[in-house]
Amino acid sequence: MNKLSLSPNMQGALWGLLSAVSFVFMSVLLHILGDSVSLSMMIFWRSLAGLLVILPMAFSSKDAWVVKRPIPVLMRSLFTTIALFSSFYAFAHLPIAHAQAISFSRALFITVLAFFVLHEKVAWRRITATIVGFVGVLIMTRPSAQMDFASIVAILSAFTFALSIITIKELTKDHSPLSLVLWVNIFTTLAGLPFIAFDPVIPTLPQMGLLLLMGLFGTGSQLFYVRGLNVGDVTLLSIMDYVRLPLSVLLGYLFFKEVPDKYSIIGAVIVIGSTLYITLREAQLGKTKAQL
Repeated sequence: MNKLSLSPNMQGALWGLLSAVSFVFMSVLLHILGDSVSLSMMIFWRSLAGLLVILPMAFSSKDAWVVKRPIPVLMRSLFTTIALFSSFYAFAHLPIAHAQAISFSRALFITVLAFFVLHEKVAWRRITATIVGFVGVLIMTRPSAQMDFASIVAILSAFTFALSIITIKELTKDHSPLSLVLWVNIFTTLAGLPFIAFDPVIPTLPQMGLLLLMGLFGTGSQLFYVRGLNVGDVTLLSIMDYVRLPLSVLLGYLFFKEVPDKYSIIGAVIVIGSTLYITLREAQLGKTKAQL
């Protein structure tokens, strides 16, 4: 009997799905722990768990420790650390689905940064979709009415994640994915240490178990995504990431009785619609260029 063989794109899609599901479960645990464990404690244990998972793989690979451009690697690690810390605050203080929806705006920031930082040519359709997407963000956050601090932090997280992704685009030319993941986890763990000094409370045994589980889900999400990038199409992987929103709505209701209001729903539909258009449009343009 022949073994079931999956195409590289199907494998990439499955890895992307695992990444999205792991990320949502991490955010649920963040929300649960947010009422009893400090933000600094959650950040530290998430980072430490990631480092412990990465180190065995790193010790078996010489390329993982090679840094050919220290300053860009340092900047990428700094952007990712700010994004990670900000996202933890946002997910701990906002409804899960609301925080997830705002996180998708990073694709919009990537478009802006690609134009100003990488000097890429951006067609009018992409510019229009980006503007429409930012309108969706404004609808969700309603800055004139109740622009709470957690929403501002969520937007900061999306922006710094976009900066990190823009930086990765350059670094992958001469650095392995494992190397980039390794140094980010080292940086975030070291950055989280000072926060522990301000919050020396030892977590209870149940809290420690949830912290470790949260760290494993977060690290798993990161590793699954990198694995998906290695075997499948990046566009398909990006589309699978949208599973996060309906799953967040479902788990937000089941665990916390959270029901998104009409502004969050309308804004989320606009943001996801615009980012999905940008993703599919870029994929179409990429295929057209490849055929020329």
